[in-house]
Amino acid sequence: MKLLICTAFFLAAGTAGAAQTNGYALVVGSHRAGPGQEELRYAGHDARRMVEVLTELSGYATENVRLVLDPGREELLQEIAGIREKLKMHADRGEQSVFLFFYSGHARAHALNMGAEEILLTELRDKLTGMPATLTLAILDACQTGAISRVKGAEPSADFSFNSVNKLNTEGVVVMASSSGSELSQESESLGASYFTHHLVVGLRGAADQNADGRVTLSEAYGYTYNRTLIATAATAVGKQHVTLETDLRGKGEMVLSYPAEANSAMWLSEELSGDLLVHRAPNQTVVAELVKAQGRPVRLAFPAGDYVVFMRNGDQILKCVLALGRQRTTELIPGNCEEAAPEEMGIKGAADDGRYEKWSLELAFGASWRVRDGYNQTLTDFGFEEQSLFFEHAGALSVSAIHSFTRYLSVVLSFSFLDRNSYDRHVWDLNNQDRMENFEWSSYGIGVYVRGTLPIFDGVLNPYIQVGVGLTWADTVLADPIEAGTEVDDEIFTGYQLGAAIGLQLMPWQSLGFFWEGSYVFAPTIENLMEDVHDSGGLSLCFGIRGAL
Repeated sequence: MKLLICTAFFLAAGTAGAAQTNGYALVVGSHRAGPGQEELRYAGHDARRMVEVLTELSGYATENVRLVLDPGREELLQEIAGIREKLKMHADRGEQSVFLFFYSGHARAHALNMGAEEILLTELRDKLTGMPATLTLAILDACQTGAISRVKGAEPSADFSFNSVNKLNTEGVVVMASSSGSELSQESESLGASYFTHHLVVGLRGAADQNADGRVTLSEAYGYTYNRTLIATAATAVGKQHVTLETDLRGKGEMVLSYPAEANSAMWLSEELSGDLLVHRAPNQTVVAELVKAQGRPVRLAFPAGDYVVFMRNGDQILKCVLALGRQRTTELIPGNCEEAAPEEMGIKGAADDGRYEKWSLELAFGASWRVRDGYNQTLTDFGFEEQSLFFEHAGALSVSAIHSFTRYLSVVLSFSFLDRNSYDRHVWDLNNQDRMENFEWSSYGIGVYVRGTLPIFDGVLNPYIQVGVGLTWADTVLADPIEAGTEVDDEIFTGYQLGAAIGLQLMPWQSLGFFWEGSYVFAPTIENLMEDVHDSGGLSLCFGIRGAL
């Protein structure tokens, strides 16, 4: 079962004359699966989207937000301890502070799972409630994480409406979980995210701002996320998710989580506009929002400046709208500027992100190589042959590869490579002192199977990788000696093996097309002469290539 865990997200509304609020956040995305679980696809993407909202709309300084991907138990506990020291420094000086913990990953009813390791919910709660912060919020987006609310015997809110919201203060602890203690949290392939985190982020960008005051409060965010997550999961095979909320706050004051009105670029949906909207960020077609716009209330969605594509469905009509959001301005979505779209266009899935991977891809590489000069080459020189140093014959590198990915981290590569080509000439004089030219040349090829490990970063736009493998090689040698009676040709076929390793970097600016750079070294003893010299047809290569994902 695919799961997600999200931790708390928060920001308290400051009051005039109040002590300075210092915000710190620990945002964690964990893809690793434990026993009986599947590896997650979108945990890292969810974590990065949360970081973006915190730094763009919630007032968190970039240096105070820690993004940690796929940590072990001890690494996560050390990260919490490190932020605790910073919060203690503010507490010792009498300064207010807030702490946000966000975790997206696997969980069971009693613990967060990080591969084979786990952190009990009781231990996590003790760590969070013991933080020396004025306010601590935790949002857990994973299976059965609502069980954390029962650790102290507290019951989560039965639904999104709770009467005490206007009496909340800015001191204490808030825990929001993506599901109850008996429910499973789910990821959406079409959104490229978990249902819960996606709708929470969209709400914080402005969709949850019910009173249109430019701020999204805890009550607004919870109500919007609860409703949208419940509706989105009602028809899934796993079943409904009920977002839970527990508060342990003292004093007065509304809790504000984000300030979309202060964003330097935004998309404006007028009060007359209605329909189901799906918003993609160009050029990667990453889904950044999915919402239902009703008539009667305008919505301002805060997004970074850039190009966006909006699909809007109203009844049987689907419109495709292209918008360029500029800095320091709000751009209105006007249906009259849109064009008709086919239903399949609206079904474009969440694009290149660190949780998504294509199972099959093809790569074409070409570049330069530095071939091995060994005893085989020296023997040819000793017998009077001279190497014909034509660059493209002797230093060209070419390969075609098919890749099958088992996960976004692990792939198997089947590669056909042009390894080596060389040509030697020598002058020969017969008994009549007649000069003729002998030519000896060879071409070597290889087919190899490699295991590739990839580490996607920046939502899968950059993908550094390493690979190692083995394979078979073959070579064709030809000796041509023109004489008066005809042409004598010696043609031999040799076979051998190859061992190879490579390091590379993929750049995927589009969903299914990108580029890569690769440095590799191949050891390929293949051709042998009568003096038992064996030529290594491998060597060092530096290549540039084109990559297409299927």
